[in-house]
Amino acid sequence: MPDIKVSGIFLSMNKTILLSTAYLAPIQYYSKLVKYKKVFIELHENFPKQTYRNRCKIYAANGELSLSIPVKKKDVKVKTKDILIDYDTNWRKLHWKSIESAYRSSPFFEFYQIINCELFC
Repeated sequence: MPDIKVSGIFLSMNKTILLSTAYLAPIQYYSKLVKYKKVFIELHENFPKQTYRNRCKIYAANGELSLSIPVKKKDVKVKTKDILIDYDTNWRKLHWKSIESAYRSSPFFEFYQIINCELFC
């Protein structure tokens, strides 16, 4: 397949990929990070609501649980790079407690706990 140009970046098929931002993305997202030699994260698109950009799903004891990072939006059309996280609520602690509760008994959780606690605690 020929190379294509997107946002000034030449994308060679099977060598380069342009992905959206994602919060604890599905496994397919991470498989692309491994598969492609060059990965670009799109920051100049308009930020769409109700997507994996600021939401994720985990599997808790009572089934699927949705987690969402609150964002501050000034206008209807805001570039992803201009989105601000709303820290008025303690969402990081809530997300960490939910993840910990859902996965505490999983193998290797103690290893990942060290890494993730730095992000959430």
